[in-house]
Amino acid sequence: MMSETQPSNLSDTQPRKVKSKPSRAGFWISLLVLAFALILGTTAGYGEGVRERLNAQKTAVAGSLGEQLTLAQQEIDAGRYDVARQRLEYILQQDASYPGVAAMLADVLVKQSITPTPLPTATPTITPTPDLRSQEAIFAQAQQQAQSKDWTGLLGSLDSLRKADPTYKVVIVDGLYYTALRNRGVDQIMGQGAYAQITNMEGGIYDLTLAERFGPLDGYADGLRTGARLYITASSFWDVDWVQAVNYFRQVAPLYPNLRDASNVTASQRLHRALLKYGDQMAANGRLKDRCVALDLWSEANNIAPLNGEYSTKYNQLNLECYPPTEVPTEAPAQPTTDPNAGGGEVPTVDPNETPSS
Repeated sequence: MMSETQPSNLSDTQPRKVKSKPSRAGFWISLLVLAFALILGTTAGYGEGVRERLNAQKTAVAGSLGEQLTLAQQEIDAGRYDVARQRLEYILQQDASYPGVAAMLADVLVKQSITPTPLPTATPTITPTPDLRSQEAIFAQAQQQAQSKDWTGLLGSLDSLRKADPTYKVVIVDGLYYTALRNRGVDQIMGQGAYAQITNMEGGIYDLTLAERFGPLDGYADGLRTGARLYITASSFWDVDWVQAVNYFRQVAPLYPNLRDASNVTASQRLHRALLKYGDQMAANGRLKDRCVALDLWSEANNIAPLNGEYSTKYNQLNLECYPPTEVPTEAPAQPTTDPNAGGGEVPTVDPNETPSS
């Protein structure tokens, strides 16, 4: 019979799915994929950080090279071609494709070849020949040089003394080193003593920095070094950014008005000129509000030194534009009063000071 030859439950003849246990290999593969993803993310973040640091470094280097280019142009204008050449060569060492530097260097080399090189100023140097004098003799000479304020000679004697005997009167010798370096640094920055003819701000800053190895600087020397650094920074903006030039010279001129560089232009004179030029820049603006700022800048310059005829005229013209004179209203004539009880007739006004007639 059909019922005996066919299965009673059709589902018993269908294939059944057997649940397999999770493979350990799949677990390790998933773990490796996760670890790889973490490593990839960490590497990407590190690479991004490196790129940001390199970009910041490039920006800082570009700013430094721009400052060197400005200083090189100043050296060219002053005829110091050898110093300008060194600055331009430094820029090319850092960035061989820096715009305009190669052409400027070629021009400097041409000018240098046709310009006679001035003889270098003789500066005292320490002879390489060993000093065979006794320590007492060298020390006595150093004391004489300190009294006569021969700071460069004193430094030479101290070097000889220290080479002869590093242990000789160490505390006193260190004190003399400090005195020589501190005073020579001040003289170079202020243009006094042996440097009365020409200042050397960079050399003065260097000497004062060396003096700090032997003891802390006093307030005057430390402040003077800061002023010299600000002067150098302010000069780097000259003819480039009058806003920054004014900002920096405003910090220098009130404290050290006579501070000057090799051009023999004082900080006070620099501030005066920068204020005038900044005023010209503001006076050229389109908006009246911006132009009127020039009046304050020119007034500040006038407090340092009187304005010349050109700037006096500029000031007066702009002052009329910014503060035009206002018309003074004239006094209105007295109106006759009307007596309401007199039928509209006019009642003459009576001056209380007038003497009545008899």
